[in-house]
Amino acid sequence: MNKDTQEFYRKYYGALEGATVLKFEGMIEDDFDLNPFPRFSIRLKSGEIATIEVSADEEGNGGGFLFGLDAPTEVKL
Repeated sequence: MNKDTQEFYRKYYGALEGATVLKFEGMIEDDFDLNPFPRFSIRLKSGEIATIEVSADEEGNGGGFLFGLDAPTEVKL
């Protein structure tokens, strides 16, 4: 990855630093009802409220999966 691309992502995802997740809004269907997008309401460090969705890629080709969280033990998929 070149330096310009790295800098873009640093600034883009850096906007999440200090943010607080306010609410999981649910799984939002994509145009083809195949891969729903996890949607969250967040409060940015600036105080602004924003909505974010997890996507498979920058083009929005379907919902993704956020790794790094503990799976709920009382819920089975």
